[in-house]
Amino acid sequence: MRFGGIWMVLMLAFGPSMAAAQAVETSPRPVLRPVEIEAKFTTGAAPFVSKRPRLRPVAGPSATAVAVQKVVVEQTISDDLSARKVTKTEPLKNVVAQTNTGVVTVTSPFAVAKSLRPKARPRKLRVALVEPYKPGKVEKAVRYRKKGSVCGINGLRGYHVKRISGKGGCGIKNPVKLTEVDGVKMTREVSIGCNTAKAFYSWMQNSAKPAVGRKGGGLGKVQIIAGYSCRNRNSAKSGKLSEHAKGNALDIAGFVLKDGTMLSVLRDWRGRSKGRILKQMHKTACGPFKTVLGPNANRFHQDHFHFDVASHRGGGTYCR
Repeated sequence: MRFGGIWMVLMLAFGPSMAAAQAVETSPRPVLRPVEIEAKFTTGAAPFVSKRPRLRPVAGPSATAVAVQKVVVEQTISDDLSARKVTKTEPLKNVVAQTNTGVVTVTSPFAVAKSLRPKARPRKLRVALVEPYKPGKVEKAVRYRKKGSVCGINGLRGYHVKRISGKGGCGIKNPVKLTEVDGVKMTREVSIGCNTAKAFYSWMQNSAKPAVGRKGGGLGKVQIIAGYSCRNRNSAKSGKLSEHAKGNALDIAGFVLKDGTMLSVLRDWRGRSKGRILKQMHKTACGPFKTVLGPNANRFHQDHFHFDVASHRGGGTYCR
């Protein structure tokens, strides 16, 4: 036992170095496979293309019936489908048919023998699909020629007039007289500057007409009560000069719809249906115009809207 223990200690100590001394420096090159053996794997009766797999044979009529029943159950999606399709069309009588090659074809009893002829589309639908979109009376875009337009916008209809001069800073350098804005006529010609006219056009197109919508056939006229006027604010005897004296403002007392319905700022501001439209017009004017005043502003504007393009500190707006 003592000798065996000494031997184990020597093997643990010197075994790894002895194994390393006997290891080869490089692995031997593998021997090539003989040509005769290799040819057996490369040559032979291998087909150029794979053969078509054979169909699984049917065991008998009973197995076929079970297969057909399974297909029928899987294809029956709902009672409603079978009630509507089968009662109106005649299903195939031969659910199982065997060809000369032994192939069994399985068809659903719900399959129709002949496809139904599709019904022609109604003429109204065909016309609607073929003809281009035509906007309604309210949405119809107003097209103008350049002749008769002012301030470089075809939708602003009117004419240019000579320079207006007045006392104490009154006047308009390049005045225009508006008769129609984006298809909506004025109840009277209004003399203003081009900056005011452009703001008026933007508000009319994007705010006033959409606020009315189709009510009464759409917006027909704007009741203008003031444009250029050489006077002080609120027609006071003294004080600051009004924006009307510079062609920067206009006053609107109401609107006339195409069916003759009147929207009056004085009478309808606090109403329900008409009042809602007037309030929407007043609210959306704040942006295109820098100053917007209405019945809630003061006692001087109970019967009209005052719009002007006067600049305020910081480029903001004043709307009440």
